[in-house]
Amino acid sequence: MQVAIDVGGTFTDFVVIKGDRVDHFKVPSNPEEPWKAVQQGAKNLDPSDEVFHGTTIGTNAFLEGKGAMTAFITNKGFEDILSIGRQTRAKLYNLHVRKKSPPLHMCLGIKGRLDAEGKEIEPVDTKEIKNLARKLHEQNISAAVCLLHSYTNEYHEDAIGDIFSKYDVPYSLSHDVSPEYREYERGMTTFMDAYLTPIMKGYFHKLEGILDVEPYIIKSSGTLELPSTISPVDTLLSGPAGGTAGAAFISRLTGVKNLITLDIGGTSADMSTVIDGKLSWKDQGDIDGFPIISKMVDIITVGSGGGSIARVDEGDILRVGPESAGAYPGPVCYGRGGTEPAVTDAHLLMGHIDPSYFLGGKMTLDADGAESAIKRLSLQAGLKMDDTLMGIFHISIAKMARCIKSITIGRGSDPGKFTMFAFGGAGPLYAATLADSLGIPKVMIPTMPGVFSALGMITSDITYGVSRTLLTRLSDEDHIQEVADKLLQELPMKGNHRVYLGLRYKGQSHHLNVLYTDRTEEVFHKEHHREYGYHLKDTDIEVVRLEVEVYRRRDFDHIPYSHKEVANPSGRNCLFDGGWLKTDIYYRRELAPGTSGTGPALIEDTGSTVLVPPNWDFLVDENGIIHMEAVHHE
Repeated sequence: MQVAIDVGGTFTDFVVIKGDRVDHFKVPSNPEEPWKAVQQGAKNLDPSDEVFHGTTIGTNAFLEGKGAMTAFITNKGFEDILSIGRQTRAKLYNLHVRKKSPPLHMCLGIKGRLDAEGKEIEPVDTKEIKNLARKLHEQNISAAVCLLHSYTNEYHEDAIGDIFSKYDVPYSLSHDVSPEYREYERGMTTFMDAYLTPIMKGYFHKLEGILDVEPYIIKSSGTLELPSTISPVDTLLSGPAGGTAGAAFISRLTGVKNLITLDIGGTSADMSTVIDGKLSWKDQGDIDGFPIISKMVDIITVGSGGGSIARVDEGDILRVGPESAGAYPGPVCYGRGGTEPAVTDAHLLMGHIDPSYFLGGKMTLDADGAESAIKRLSLQAGLKMDDTLMGIFHISIAKMARCIKSITIGRGSDPGKFTMFAFGGAGPLYAATLADSLGIPKVMIPTMPGVFSALGMITSDITYGVSRTLLTRLSDEDHIQEVADKLLQELPMKGNHRVYLGLRYKGQSHHLNVLYTDRTEEVFHKEHHREYGYHLKDTDIEVVRLEVEVYRRRDFDHIPYSHKEVANPSGRNCLFDGGWLKTDIYYRRELAPGTSGTGPALIEDTGSTVLVPPNWDFLVDENGIIHMEAVHHE
């Protein structure tokens, strides 16, 4: 038996696969103690062979300032690295910019120095480190150690780590967490890891006690690793990464190579791309404006989920989000004391959600409460009720469309050449209308879209990787292979492996990551042209980083799909741009492969609802995936 658990901001999703049978359910999340939702759901489970887990606990701890007290330790004279940062400005013409400061407890400079080639200039003072270790232990402070040029020689950092271990001081070393050049980014990544390690270790320990097995954790990269070896900083995008990994699996399964993923939950909408069957990733990103060097899925997020609050701003303009009603009290229709209208309230009143079939009938929604809240909002906005409902819907569409344009048109790709792949509790409600606004002609909805981020974890590879700064030319193949072989020997996991190179044209500052094969140069030119609109075939190509990743593919080749082979639609009126229209209602569990229909229609599932607008058709394939296509009837 395989179990996947995804802790979200509103609900915690469970997927259980046993042979050809698959079950799924949700329990309300507990933002203050997220492990309690896991404990509640695990009561319904039998012992399992494998457990897969995605969590936002690390992200939330950093954003909310709830990590451990942490000291940043570096070379004397460089204590201000994290405070100074980079000279780039998020708002170029703002003369009153205030830089955010990381939640540091203290910054300390110590004796000891290496040069750029890793040769010792000044040794570490072990007496100084021992005194420091005593103070940190007494005050229960975690340590982030980031020394200059430690990516070329780890000797000094390892010596400090050995002393901290003897004094029981939690610590992170930069050459373990992020052994790459650029001291600010490396230092910030190391600090985040040390800041989160005590929290994450405690959480993982509780999980193992609840589940009675060490679960595989979905990393920000969309791959799996055991908590005993994972770096907490590699889990900052753990939750949404599962869905994109699952999308890449579906891309390979169906042969639909290029996807735009749309994952809408209760709090936010996450968007990414799958190109040629592979998820898009990067080796550096940021969280709350702070950079991290970590392999992660290239996801863009906007505060537009089912719980996003609709309001009228100071200029009497209707707004949606980013504030969210969350799990508690949630939208007004949840009946948990919420008073501010949310996106889910609007969909309920538009007829898109059956109040008696929410979560498959396990939760009944309060339509009267939602109507009262939306009426108040309509009066504030000076709009008719229907205009307010459609306004909430289209404002959400516009926010997501801007994000999708930034990861397609903004990078030289035509969104019309992609298929939209939608999941999450609300993704299938928006997919076709959003696709229409972007000129995307096709949409795919997987089985169990409401829990697909959990399901996607089960399809992922198990990986263990390590990277290094490597400054050389792509033509220096012997040196590249020598470094790759050395790193491969250091990895604790054995098996198939792949090598990625960070490449750039000579003179550039930024790089692209390309799989190292006999076609690497050709692929780099192609990727550079796709990303930036040009390539320079006569310019030398430089290598700036090398990553070796050992991987094990899981024995998973299809997603079980069962149905009752009944497809007799009922109907109700729903609100669309053209007004209220009679809409066919299907139940997902009754749709056999080959079932087709024409919009307007709704396909109701236990965790989500698929909206098929007018002038769209749908077809269910042999895997239970719903394919929708825009058609223009005469």
